[in-house]
Amino acid sequence: MLRQQSHKPRILWPPRFVPSSARRSCRRPFTQKPPLLFLSTLRSRPQLSFLSPSPIPRALPPISVHLRQHYARLVSTESRGDFKRRMSRVLRLSLSFGAIIILYEIIKIGVYQEELEHKWPTPPEWSWKSRWCLRSAAAWQHPEEIGKLLSDWPMVAGYLRELLMRLEDKDVEGKGIVEQEEGGILIEGVGKTGFDITAKSEPWRRGYFQALLGAAKAAENLEGWLTDRKQRVSAPAEYFVGPSNPRPKPVPKGQKAPREEDSEPASPSPEAFYMKILTTRGFDTKQKIDAALAYADWLEYKGLQSTAADMYTWAMDIAAAGSPVDATDVVDLKTGIIKNDGSSLPSENIIRVSTALGVHHAKQGNLPTALSIFTSVLKARRALPQPPPGALGTTSLSSPTQVNYPFRSFINTLKTVLIPVQYPPPTPSGDQPPLRTATSPCDEAGLMAYIGEILFASSSEETGLAWTRDAVDLAETTFLQIGNSTPTNRCADCLRVGLGNWKTMVSQLVKKAQEDEERSIEKQKSSISWLGQSQKQIETKANVRRRWEAEQSILYDRINRLRPMIVSESAFDGIVSGVGSFV
Repeated sequence: MLRQQSHKPRILWPPRFVPSSARRSCRRPFTQKPPLLFLSTLRSRPQLSFLSPSPIPRALPPISVHLRQHYARLVSTESRGDFKRRMSRVLRLSLSFGAIIILYEIIKIGVYQEELEHKWPTPPEWSWKSRWCLRSAAAWQHPEEIGKLLSDWPMVAGYLRELLMRLEDKDVEGKGIVEQEEGGILIEGVGKTGFDITAKSEPWRRGYFQALLGAAKAAENLEGWLTDRKQRVSAPAEYFVGPSNPRPKPVPKGQKAPREEDSEPASPSPEAFYMKILTTRGFDTKQKIDAALAYADWLEYKGLQSTAADMYTWAMDIAAAGSPVDATDVVDLKTGIIKNDGSSLPSENIIRVSTALGVHHAKQGNLPTALSIFTSVLKARRALPQPPPGALGTTSLSSPTQVNYPFRSFINTLKTVLIPVQYPPPTPSGDQPPLRTATSPCDEAGLMAYIGEILFASSSEETGLAWTRDAVDLAETTFLQIGNSTPTNRCADCLRVGLGNWKTMVSQLVKKAQEDEERSIEKQKSSISWLGQSQKQIETKANVRRRWEAEQSILYDRINRLRPMIVSESAFDGIVSGVGSFV
């Protein structure tokens, strides 16, 4: 049962007596208090100064101190931990996304370099940096292959300059090369001659030749250019401010004008690279002839005709030295006319040098000599033997056709990355007589076009036009027979040149026939002929004009029909590779 609680009486204590003065001094100061209470020793409650107006004006603290004091009151242990967790999560996500983007860019650059490696293989024994320089320079020399509009020749020169420094450094890539003389042979205005690289492998020598020839090509395009060392820009000399150019051309907007005192030539002279190739011991005959003909062509462009003739003579001596038979039995070393006596055939190098020498004479106006050279070369090419039945002609493997389907493009990219690049075998040195190939008729068509042009300009217009027609027919037939089995750039060029020559010749003949007809009409008006001979002459001139106009109409129809084959589908066709003003 419940316990019964006892009720005790509640004791009421008497109230404590507090004086009135004490009651006034113990009131609770919170927001309103006299200034003296700031120093009060009473410990009733904390006195918050920021909640009570101060009668004495005080300067406000700096905003940084104010914010620090204010946010320090708001941040607690829990909010600080939550803030740290959020910042750590954001930092992890940022680093993850940054790593993914960097990895994607690295993969993208690697795939791009693999594609360049498949197009322009580099020697596998080189280091990755040397191979990078060579294929990048090769890519910039062919802007249409990498989706660019113009060649960046300063960049080509920069890549090849660094590559040549590495290849010629015995501590990097040049281990085994030897200077031909103690300290090297120094030629005034050119520099040191080439090295002895016979101890290096064939891929190494071929890559070194590509670097030297590319550097010479870049030097030709950068002639008259300067490079500002401070701004790291290259431009023609007329844009540089200096004593020799007080009125420079305006530079692009946002670009500082380069100064002449801070500049240096953008590239050495092409002669330095060509002479290094010609004096290097270890290159084969074909490589030296390539350099000699390119150097002679550049000398012709500069107007140095006598020097160019000496270079053609040097090229003929190089080709004659590599011939397996006595060169004097197959070619006249002075004129370049091939002796087609049937006893021995000229080598490929001799045929090339003779053809280039004929072009040189044609440019100089020596048409009889040029005509003799071209006819002898044409006869020699027609007498070339057929290849053996089991021999396979060398064909260049073209890159696979790019398809717009994303899946197929992805498969092609995987093939490019996973399939290793096979460095191509060495090309023939050109010391042996060539064999007839599928593109041999194109070479003959080119020679026939040269002969027709010379005959039209010198002796007989009808004969020259006939040679040109035959050249176009031969080039078109060969082009249609080859199709897409082998590269047809040579045939397309011959067909394009032949059609152009034919069009020019017919246009001149039509114009000449029209002038003769108008002259006959004017002569009939000014004189009286009782026998009607003037009318017969007018009719004869009109028939000639109609004949050439009919051939011109037929030629235009033929050009329109062949245009899809001879005109490249690239958007860069017809654009001369060059550089902009500032690179």
